[in-house]
Amino acid sequence: MLDVLVVEDHADLSEEIVSYLRARGMTVRAADCGRAMDQAIAERRPDLILLDLGLPEEDGVSIAQRLAAGVQPGERELGVVMITARGRVEDRILGLNAGADIYLVKPLDMRELEAAIGSVVRRRRGPAGPAALAQRPWRLEATHWRLMTPGGKAVALSDAEVKLLAPFFEFPEQVIQRRVLAERLMVDDRSIDLLIHRLRRKVEGEAGEILPLRTLRSRGYAFAAPVAP
Repeated sequence: MLDVLVVEDHADLSEEIVSYLRARGMTVRAADCGRAMDQAIAERRPDLILLDLGLPEEDGVSIAQRLAAGVQPGERELGVVMITARGRVEDRILGLNAGADIYLVKPLDMRELEAAIGSVVRRRRGPAGPAALAQRPWRLEATHWRLMTPGGKAVALSDAEVKLLAPFFEFPEQVIQRRVLAERLMVDDRSIDLLIHRLRRKVEGEAGEILPLRTLRSRGYAFAAPVAP
């Protein structure tokens, strides 16, 4: 049974996450700050931590950094899904560089959270080992009409999907406005949202990994993971 530790200082959200994940068959505990998290880990080391970025006393970036640095020989490295209300690209890069496997922006969709947890667990338990997979980028092979995931899976793409993803690989770490994508594909904004929704489901269904294409309200989209040219 998967053991998850939720580190979130907003009581209502923490309770919602804990209740949902327990209903999905996971063992779940909660902590509201870094000190409480340390105590919970000392009692029993979890498989994965859901870590809020904006915590009191010590923020999530600092916590993720010391979790990564504090792994002892023979210990398994903890998976980290960072959850936050901060949607800026700079914040996501900071969180990913600190050691987060996936960065999710609030408000959370519990189904996406569950899928993200599954993706991290599969990635870290895979044959290539957690360190190797964590460093692998996503790769868009436009000439072959496919997207290569960090786990080495190939997802076949349509012409529209290649055109949609291309700007994120041409201009990594940048926010791409919905209007720019709509003009590129010669469709309306609503069609872009639908295409992205379908592509996320395709990648999860075919590769078992979460497409880290994040929606930034009133701004557009950003690819919240390393990419290869």
